Amino acid sequence: MLTRPLLPPRTHPIYTGRYLLGTNEITKMYNTVSRWIECRSPGGIIYGRQRIGKTRAIRFLKEFLPNEFGTDLPVFLYLCQEYIRPNELVFFEDLLRNVDHPLATAPPARAAVKRERLYNFLIVRGLKTVEKRVIFILDDAQRLKEPHYEWLMDIYNALDRANIELTILLVGQKELKNQKNLFVTANKAQIVGRFMIHEHEFYGLKTIDDISACLQGYDTDSKYPADSECSFTQYFFPEMYQEGFRLSNLSNDFYQLFLDMRKEYGIHGPLEVPMQYFTRAVEYILKTYGVEGENVEQLTIAQIREAILFTNYIEMEISASKLK
Repeated sequence: MLTRPLLPPRTHPIYTGRYLLGTNEITKMYNTVSRWIECRSPGGIIYGRQRIGKTRAIRFLKEFLPNEFGTDLPVFLYLCQEYIRPNELVFFEDLLRNVDHPLATAPPARAAVKRERLYNFLIVRGLKTVEKRVIFILDDAQRLKEPHYEWLMDIYNALDRANIELTILLVGQKELKNQKNLFVTANKAQIVGRFMIHEHEFYGLKTIDDISACLQGYDTDSKYPADSECSFTQYFFPEMYQEGFRLSNLSNDFYQLFLDMRKEYGIHGPLEVPMQYFTRAVEYILKTYGVEGENVEQLTIAQIREAILFTNYIEMEISASKLK
């Protein structure tokens, strides 16, 4: 029987972008981070090129780590700012805002006060957990300067004195790896040993298997509404889905098109498709050719190519190649 939930217009996650799908690379990263936490590591770095899916991967960590380490596990996410000059007051106030502290901006405006508020807040949250643990994820960590790491060490030490395990995950672009190398060269062992001893390079989609795993997420892993059995593919192509169509059947077509289009536009180097552009292409296909769009009876190579061109993936890769 053909089933498709009735939803208000443009409220499906494909329109809002509010959805998470696991990929091969996200699974690798999650397993790596889990080992770091299990081994009580104080931290590690995760780095990769721009727009390859690190932000989605961070959201995946934030949502699913509590499933493994306790539902009461506090996982805080902080988007690092572009600091011209490191300022202790500004840094601790920013951290307080990101953990939703009710007195983040309350007076007095002194670094020592903000610091103590953060310490106390994290200690209280950590003590409420079974494993006495707190996780901090710092996105765009390549923006941090050396004094920021010194202040992070102070936070770590304060929680350690209270018998709270703190793991800090530094996520950023490839400059973050370069920053680690500079710290090693400068003998900043206290920083490298505390927060950078572990590292994981995050990649985009590189193989047919990577593409297939992502498309299978739309076919089977995704369900909306959550209490329904309707996957994203089924919602947008209900009749085709009932007849056996799955987006993952197009994995080879996607892969070959990416290779052919790179060659056509003179883009060299190994294939690594950023998740941002891949998901945009899939969303374009679902919205444009699905039941709420042209309602086609089958998808063609030309339509997939159109979707890839729509994302500006080619323009991005051409620009990136000029910067090398």
